[in-house]
Amino acid sequence: MKKHRNRIVALVVLVAVATVAFLVLSRKPEPAKPARESHLSASAIAVSVEPASVDTVRDSIAVVGLVEAWRDVDIHAETTGIVRAVCSEVGQKKMAAQALLKVDDEVAASALRKARVNRELAKRDFERFASLQKEGAVPVSSFEAMRLKLEDAEADLVTARRHFDDTTLKAPFAGVVTSRLVEVGDLVQPGMKVANMVDLSKVKIISSIPEKQVAAIIEGMPVQVMTDVWPGKAFRAKVLSISAKSSRDHTYRVESVMDNPRETPLRAGMFARTAFVGSSSRQALLIPRRALTGSIANPEVFVITGGKARLRKIVAGGEYGIRIEVLRGLAAGEQVVVAGQSDLDDGATVTVSKGEEQR
Repeated sequence: MKKHRNRIVALVVLVAVATVAFLVLSRKPEPAKPARESHLSASAIAVSVEPASVDTVRDSIAVVGLVEAWRDVDIHAETTGIVRAVCSEVGQKKMAAQALLKVDDEVAASALRKARVNRELAKRDFERFASLQKEGAVPVSSFEAMRLKLEDAEADLVTARRHFDDTTLKAPFAGVVTSRLVEVGDLVQPGMKVANMVDLSKVKIISSIPEKQVAAIIEGMPVQVMTDVWPGKAFRAKVLSISAKSSRDHTYRVESVMDNPRETPLRAGMFARTAFVGSSSRQALLIPRRALTGSIANPEVFVITGGKARLRKIVAGGEYGIRIEVLRGLAAGEQVVVAGQSDLDDGATVTVSKGEEQR
């Protein structure tokens, strides 16, 4: 009897569970509306766009280079003495032959005066013996001795003048002082480094080209130079020299040179992206580089479709100035977002303004 009662209880519980499950499953849940979506429907995000366009390009080799000064010189002392005056500061521009610092010149000045006196005495003796020798009053050997004495005095004067001039260290060229290692009162010795100067009227771009591509580089070849310091600005350089010997990583040092623009100057030590432009041309689909939201290794762009921004993966090719080639993922004429991407999510509602296309 007890066993029969347990069966009835179990059956009742099973029916109750089945009923509850049926009621839960038969209810249709209301779709949740994300807060982001409702917010976007209320206010669209303003963006600037530019079309993907087909243009003629020249194949190029793009590498990262390093900016170096046209001339970079360490300045060394050429005499011994105490620094009496400093005429230069770090960052100061100097013209060629302008004084950088002054070393005590008392001894050198005294030696120079003595050399001038000795040279004047030797000159007078020589002229006197020359007149006597013409009259036959002195032998030729005595005249030759006076001539040699004059030459010796003139050589001493040149040496004394050089030692005196060495007490003033001068700029070897027009440039900028980048370091000064001595102060007033310091003792300097010949060969001691006291300052550094660079000439930035021109700059060299040092690039390392892989051995498989170096054969395509020739002297005088045009080079496009870009840097993050001046975004959107493309500079023009040309290949100055190509190393005949590779480094340990099988790359060759290539130096390019360009005039340093006053409005957007480059400084030594900056990184730069260099593109060595070839001679052959072809058609390519291009978009502004600033349209990318990801890296070159994983590029993505926002494409405007029906008033909404759709995030799309693309396959990027080479860089051509401020534009980049699209190998796959876009069609010509499609509008890509070039400003305002930071506020966008995939599917966001946008209002579009036409961007300025930079080529």
